[in-house]
Amino acid sequence: MKKILSMTLSLFISASILVGCSNTTTKEENAIENTSVSIGAPDGLPAIAISKLAGEKHQIKDNYEVKYILEGTSDALSTDVMKEALDLAIVPSNMAAVAYNKTSNYKILGTVGMGSFYLVSSDSSVTGLDSSLSGKEVGAIGKGLTPDITVRSLLKEQGVDSSTVIFNYSNEASDLVPLLATNKLTTGIVPEPALTGLLSKNSDLKVVCSLNDTWKSVFKNENGYPQSTLIVKSSFAEKNTEFINNFIKIIAENTDWINKNPKEAGEFAEEFGVTVQKDVLQKAIDRTNLKFISISECKNDYINYYEKLFNFNPKVLGGSVPEEDIYYTK
Repeated sequence: MKKILSMTLSLFISASILVGCSNTTTKEENAIENTSVSIGAPDGLPAIAISKLAGEKHQIKDNYEVKYILEGTSDALSTDVMKEALDLAIVPSNMAAVAYNKTSNYKILGTVGMGSFYLVSSDSSVTGLDSSLSGKEVGAIGKGLTPDITVRSLLKEQGVDSSTVIFNYSNEASDLVPLLATNKLTTGIVPEPALTGLLSKNSDLKVVCSLNDTWKSVFKNENGYPQSTLIVKSSFAEKNTEFINNFIKIIAENTDWINKNPKEAGEFAEEFGVTVQKDVLQKAIDRTNLKFISISECKNDYINYYEKLFNFNPKVLGGSVPEEDIYYTK
């Protein structure tokens, strides 16, 4: 009897040990640590491009925890990028070049939007981004930065000396809009979706032309100029290729969804903290050029754009045209 009890007890202890080991193994298997990913964008169209993903807490890949960061300005986002604090970011296209030249740790995945700036005027003698602007006062934003250089490059290519145009610069579109709305300026270069809000306030203003369409016509390229660029930290991309490929696919699908559902997109944007009124976005969506194009399909647009910016002012690219290595190829 003692022998039977001893054997039974032994079997019970062995089974307990096995169960304990099994539970430990299960706990260890379930304790896989999530990879943290930070994705940033400035207020405006770039932030709208990721606001639905942020609102739905979309699962890009199992065991990845994504934090979406909205910065109030491109300058604030630039600081984050220069500190290499972001794994992915949507930045002005010249900033992508600066980040590459200054940190050697960011690559271009593609564009999230081609040019969304428009020339507007209540002056009937203004007919385009051409010699009709000579002697005119023109409201603009971003002195010395890409919106400004894009305009000046277009004028230069058409033989127009930009010094003959009297540019009146504002820091942000929100500062420029009141000047045009109250007729303190009759001509300006305004981005969407701020443009739609402006047109509702001043019916005398007419859209003269799109900078992007003008760029396509003047420089003979297919898509225009890349305004917003999705970049990825090289060191992150090397170890997380599947996540990057998933994100590229998802953001392409998401920008398509935004174009088809601007009202709902506006609600997600509002929830994310974007300072664009949802009813304005619904009216503006057709002119935003919000669309993801992978770098494999728009590389030549970047090469052309960077060459034009460099010829005008190398500083806006960080001193040099980026090497081929800036373009993500996996």
